Amino acid sequence: MKVTTANNQYSVNNWVTNNKKPNNVREYSNYLTNKYGCLTPGKNAAVSITGGLLRKAMADEKTGEWLERELGKVTDYIRTAQKAAIAHGSTLKSVSIEFGEEYSTMTTTGVFNGGGGTDSEIDEWLAKIEEKKSEKKASEKKIEQKKIESDQDTFAMEMRGKSLEDLTGDFVMKLSLQTSGKAGSFDVRG
Repeated sequence: MKVTTANNQYSVNNWVTNNKKPNNVREYSNYLTNKYGCLTPGKNAAVSITGGLLRKAMADEKTGEWLERELGKVTDYIRTAQKAAIAHGSTLKSVSIEFGEEYSTMTTTGVFNGGGGTDSEIDEWLAKIEEKKSEKKASEKKIEQKKIESDQDTFAMEMRGKSLEDLTGDFVMKLSLQTSGKAGSFDVRG
């Protein structure tokens, strides 16, 4: 379990929440459901995690990391199953994956229809998951950029002089003492 206290945030198996760690399986399950769209079932597709595995993932960092890595790959697994069905002249009509404490199970239902293809319900479900993942990455990138921008030091200097040359020389000297190697800019107003 990794715990950091910056801004009263805790990270448990990559789970960050304000002011608290997951207290129970339900909270951890809610966190995973919010983070991984595949845990929201579709009409012909579902992914689930047994309670035993959730408890184990909460207690064991390696198990938690494995579970999150696998949840991140669910769409790839289902697309591979779709391609395999198509290669055999069928359509994957239903898929469910259950991650369990002892082993994981993938149950599929295919229909042979002469040409193969993909089920539109599963395709829509996969597209929603991938869209949510992209939106989350974009959101995280914006948050990180704002954090970087807010971490930058800011300061103000006021200088007076008779000429721009004197002001510039004074600014350069004060800036070099102030920033010790950091870049800066200034605005001279008359």
